[in-house]
Order: sequence, then structure tokens, then C-alpha cells
Amino acid sequence: MDTISVLRQDVVSACRILSRKKLVEGFGHVSARIPDTEHFLITPRIALALIKESDILILNFKGEVVEGTRQVPSEAWLHTAVMRSKPRVNGITRIHARVANMFSVTDRKIEPVHNHGSFFAGGVPVFHTPDLITTEKLGSEVAQALGDSPAILLRGNGQVTVGRTIPEAVMMAIYLEEAAAVLYGALQIGKPFPLTPDESKQRQIEALPPVDLERAWNFFKHQAESHNG
Repeated sequence: MDTISVLRQDVVSACRILSRKKLVEGFGHVSARIPDTEHFLITPRIALALIKESDILILNFKGEVVEGTRQVPSEAWLHTAVMRSKPRVNGITRIHARVANMFSVTDRKIEPVHNHGSFFAGGVPVFHTPDLITTEKLGSEVAQALGDSPAILLRGNGQVTVGRTIPEAVMMAIYLEEAAAVLYGALQIGKPFPLTPDESKQRQIEALPPVDLERAWNFFKHQAESHNG
């Protein structure tokens, strides 16, 4: 099977997983870089739970449609700008996780207090402009604010997660909401104790054994496919 076919399957799996986990409901999108090109796959303006492989578009780094007939998502510039400026990013999710969204409209950072939260050591950046990312300028500003983080909160408007692969970007989406939920719960009980840099170092994304990522991706993929079937 060729690379693009595999990527299409991964994008559809990502859509199923994000929908199953209720990280998207009606809105949101997923993209995947086509290796060694200036093109990427992106889901169209369709609810992710309904996406089929034939719906997926191919765009170039100018934001132009190269292949596909479906309507381009309104925030395609977000994906274009991140793909263009960050060569290590090969997968992007644009989600609307509810607990993480609470932190985007307060002065409280999402910081790691448990194992999976370690991926967000140093806190998750916030893009403070509440507008949809519908222009090249706003897309570039989000990419800059993202920096080297695996995630960024969009003030009152969901989140973006990135990864070196589609599975990695999806797992960051799941773990971002988990990190937010654990921290939020801890705040209801008492004063949370964030992990120190040394405590969270072993769980940085670069240190994550590939087998751990594959194990989690396969589980959530199976769960989503079983539900969908």
C-alpha cells in the first residue's frame, strides 16, 4: 500500500478516535504531511465522525487545493502555517476538548501533575486572540505561539495538538484533556503539586518508546472501530 493510502487510513482513524473520545463534536479537523513534499492531507468541512477516505483533500503550502472536491475547512491556514514552519510536525489535530478549554479563558496554566501530563511540562501556551484562524497571518501567529510545545490552547475556542505522526498528534490530544481534567479535579480538592522538570523529564515526547505510543494508538483505534461498527 502506498504512503498516501496509509496516511488516509490514519486520518480516518484519527477522526474516529477523536469523535469517540468526544474531543470533537461536529467541528474540528485533522491533517497529515505527505513525506518529502510540500503537500498535506486535510479533512474537509464535515463532522469528523462522518469522514471517509474519499472526502479527504490535499492542499499545498500556499493553501491551495491540489486534490479533492469537498469544501476546505475555514481554518485551513492554521494547518498550512504549522506544516510550513515546523518540518518536524507531520500530524495536526484541531479539537474542542471541554476541560482544556476552561484553562484557555483563565490565568491558570495547564501544567503536569501526573504521568501523562508530563508531555506538557512547562505549561501549555495560550493563543489569546479568540478569532477563528482563517487567515495566513493568524495561522503564522499560532505557529509561532505554539513553539516546540505539542499543544496550544486557543482562547475560548478549543485546542491544537501536533506530533511527528498522526498517532502522536492524536495521543497528545487525548493526554491534553486528561492533563486538564486531573489538574482541574486536584484544584477542587486542594493545592496541586506540579511535577518538577526532573520528574517529568522521562515522559517527554522524545523519550517515549515507540512501542508505548503504538500500544495506546492501537487500543484507541480498536475502541473507535468497534464502536463505529
